[in-house]
Amino acid sequence: MRRWLIVVAAGLALAGCRRREPVIAKVGSLAITSSEFEHKLEEVAPGYQDYVGTSSGRRQFLDILIREKLILAAAEASDVKRSAQFRSKVEQMRRESQLRLREDRDYLLTRMWIDELRSKGMLSVSEQEALDYWRKHPTEVSARNILVATPQLAQEIAKKARAGADFARLARKYSLDAKTAAAGGRMTTTLYGEIIPDLADTIFRMRVGEVAGPIKSKFGYHIIKKDGERRVAFKRVRERILRLLEDEKLDGYLQSLQNRFPVEVVDERFK
Repeated sequence: MRRWLIVVAAGLALAGCRRREPVIAKVGSLAITSSEFEHKLEEVAPGYQDYVGTSSGRRQFLDILIREKLILAAAEASDVKRSAQFRSKVEQMRRESQLRLREDRDYLLTRMWIDELRSKGMLSVSEQEALDYWRKHPTEVSARNILVATPQLAQEIAKKARAGADFARLARKYSLDAKTAAAGGRMTTTLYGEIIPDLADTIFRMRVGEVAGPIKSKFGYHIIKKDGERRVAFKRVRERILRLLEDEKLDGYLQSLQNRFPVEVVDERFK
């Protein structure tokens, strides 16, 4: 039995040797493999890739890689590799790499899970559902927003805005919403349902030019100015409505999972 295992192990080792990547060049103990050469070639400009297709070009490009390997070989043999600073930076890179991998893994998993829900029809939105939604909410609005942390400051800003102060200037000065503050508080033109529920009803009831607020939301206190409103054709907003209704169905399904996955906010600062 032992002899048989040795024979099998030897066979696997030979197979591994046969599958070993072709080596183009060596620099000390470091090798430049065929796959590494091709990978590095993908990083250069397309025009240079054409030149590397020639025999002289391939050799010149190999000389560049040989120089890189020579620098690496010297660095590997130096005291830098054994220094505390180098080890610390490598450990930091390892942690960051693990974090990126975990984030990428989580993103891939969630997207594939949502795709599976779609394939099962759990998130499907019919054309009639989208049309019915548009008939109920056929307009889109443009508005400006100022977000602050306290109701007192919100009251002061709202008073200034209603008295005729430049709303855009107030937004740039006071708003905590970095995404809109630089643009004078201007928000993306929105359909009903594309904006947080705390603001939606107010904005869509307001008159153009009107200032409303303070309005409390989970983000803080808002002062809103409505810049415009218009009715939009269904075909122009059909895809947006389909996405909006799919998100609503996903939120409804997630709500049904609360018993299986109870949410608990542990940090007192966030309660």
